[in-house]
Order: sequence, then structure tokens, then C-alpha cells
Amino acid sequence: MISNAKIAAALVGMFALAVPALAQAPELTADEAAGKVIFEETAGGVGCASCHGMKAQGDIGPAIAGQTVENIQLQMETNENMGFIELTEDELKQVEAYLAVLNR
Repeated sequence: MISNAKIAAALVGMFALAVPALAQAPELTADEAAGKVIFEETAGGVGCASCHGMKAQGDIGPAIAGQTVENIQLQMETNENMGFIELTEDELKQVEAYLAVLNR
């Protein structure tokens, strides 16, 4: 018969192996990290996430994970709900890099 202590020790060992895997978030490049800040906080003073959700999977606005600079720019120019957002070319590239991370 297996003792409760042995079962507990086995469970603790399995949990100890799982924790590092859970704790390791992928490192972001400088552009991805900058894009994350723009997406979550600063674009238009509210961040893209306020409409598109923190994972860019859609909320008030549609899902946009994986969108390109060209698609983002087109929406900023033609979608009246996004008219207040002004991003530089570098900022657009950074947002695109972060959206690619969210699309993985």
C-alpha cells in the first residue's frame, strides 16, 4: 500500500516540475515590448486593448491579433471610431510586432 506521505511527495515533485514552465513567459524584443505598451496603454490615450481586448481577440472592436502595419493604418484612416489615434511609422511597426506575439 502506498502511504499518504509518498503520494504527497510525488504530487509536490510533479508540481515543482510544472511551476517553472508556467512561470516562464516568453521574452519580448524591444519592439514587441514597446508595442505592448502602445497597445495596452498609450494609443489614442487609452490603448488599443480598450476596444480590442488585452489579447487582441476582440471586444468592442474586432479581433486584430496578427494584423499588419498596412491593415492597422487603413483602419486608422477609414474607421471613424479610430480617427483619434495617431501613431508614427515606428509605433505602427511596434504594434504590429506585438500583435504578432499575440497571434502565436
